[in-house]
Amino acid sequence: MKTKFLFINFRITMKSYYKTYAIISRSVRKEQCLLIASLIMLNLFLAGCYSSATKSKAYNSKLPVKVEPILIHQLGSEHFGNAIYRRGKEGTRIAASGTRILEWPIHENAPVTEVVPYDSARYNNGACAIDVNNDNIDEMIVARTVNNSGTNLLWFEEVAGQKQWREHLIGYVANEEGEPGIHDIMPFEVKVLDTQVAGVVILVNRRRLFWYQIPDNTSQPWIQHFIADLHANGAEVPQSGLALGDINGDGRMDLVCGNFWAECPSNTINDSWQVHRYSTWDRRSTPIFPEIPVWVKDEPFGGMNQLDLGDMDADGKLDIVATDAEIPDARIGVFCRNSEEPNGLWTETVIDKGLYCPHSLVLADVNKDNRMDILTGEMTAGGWWFPRTPSPKLYLYLNQGNMKFQKYILHEGWGIHMMRMAQKQPQDKIFIFAADEIQSWYKDMTTHIVGWTISPKQ
Repeated sequence: MKTKFLFINFRITMKSYYKTYAIISRSVRKEQCLLIASLIMLNLFLAGCYSSATKSKAYNSKLPVKVEPILIHQLGSEHFGNAIYRRGKEGTRIAASGTRILEWPIHENAPVTEVVPYDSARYNNGACAIDVNNDNIDEMIVARTVNNSGTNLLWFEEVAGQKQWREHLIGYVANEEGEPGIHDIMPFEVKVLDTQVAGVVILVNRRRLFWYQIPDNTSQPWIQHFIADLHANGAEVPQSGLALGDINGDGRMDLVCGNFWAECPSNTINDSWQVHRYSTWDRRSTPIFPEIPVWVKDEPFGGMNQLDLGDMDADGKLDIVATDAEIPDARIGVFCRNSEEPNGLWTETVIDKGLYCPHSLVLADVNKDNRMDILTGEMTAGGWWFPRTPSPKLYLYLNQGNMKFQKYILHEGWGIHMMRMAQKQPQDKIFIFAADEIQSWYKDMTTHIVGWTISPKQ
């Protein structure tokens, strides 16, 4: 007998979201029904395996580099939005913060240690690792919400012979206008009165920038220095993403945040930072998708970026690489400073479009040809009810010179959020790692800690 089929399947590609197919059978034999039912169940099972390690795959035979993925730990439904790499007392470790702080050695299916117990006040998105007390052991810098009025910036110290870390207060930061909390944290060094000092840069409420100086007595609160209010410098929407580098060639670390860069003064104590807009990506409207709340269209996603700095066009100057961090149909682009208008908008080259929520960005010379390449990764689900993808990808954009990039898929199946690169590895290898951020409205999502070793092919 003739059988009519209409297939409905849910899937996300980079440029189209959730097309549907259904199987409709009118008059078929029992054997055919069993076969059709089995195919339907298999399809639904595969579509549901969003974060499964069995779904992940690499493409080594077709790649210019060797890729070795590693599933460090599968966490379940607990939220961990950020992971950091640190030198611990017993070797290198990865730590992640959510409502508690966990740590793992770096290998497959690694055991977990709870180094900071559960706290009802959730840790914010930002975190980093620095050696606070010069003992060659890295401490973890995080922010934890106190209440609706503000956030505590903290550092945690590993103590010999103890499983749990010791907590220290860096400072309390009051909420003002903007989104509550501290969104980004990065290590920072600068010369103060002819002395090189270390600390961290933070982004508060996705609009205000500060840096905190480590005091001589590290048990005391750190010294706060104001950098800038981006809203007062022309930011109409919240900004995010941080990167540091000497943009203007004066030997000082300048700061990039969202669509702006701040020029570090010679005297960071008394002089003001000069803020310049380099991009207008934050003025982009939010993509509209079926099945998401109407209010999402009014959310200002354009200022949420991932950022890194590198010389992408081989002119000896740092360029800014940026992604639209948390929207589907996202871009990745390179911005080069205009020598004729150094404080104006930078020249923009869009490398790719149609990415899904690429909330990760790392620059590295992966094949050792003295050109800076681009690594970016997609989340499993972006924020604010965007449809999720069953196949988040880790991409490589291999620098071909003259601002041309060849795109490769290095790995597929693991969502990636706030990807970072570890310190230098042996034999020209690099190691990148990340946690995937779950979204609470998807009840079947799980968090994982993953990594990839990437090395040139011989």
